[in-house]
Amino acid sequence: WCFPNPFTIMCLSLGLFSRWTMIAHHVCHGGYDKTDASKDGYSRFKFAVGSMYRRVTDWFDWMLPEAWNVEHNLMHHYHLNEGSDPDL
Repeated sequence: WCFPNPFTIMCLSLGLFSRWTMIAHHVCHGGYDKTDASKDGYSRFKFAVGSMYRRVTDWFDWMLPEAWNVEHNLMHHYHLNEGSDPDL
């Protein structure tokens, strides 16, 4: 049995985190809705919704994208640093 290479683990983790912070976060906020990229699925109404294939390829995470949109966009951004902010 071979031990995992720590460099490979670090690169995979960095890649997934970077994809989340640079692509998914901005798409879920509607940052690409008025661009040509939205036709390719980078729209908050198409990204990771509609099928299991889109869910796994766009959003490979334990939390549903619809749940994140409610929790983050509605609850967090409208109650920033208040007692009802779920991120505190």
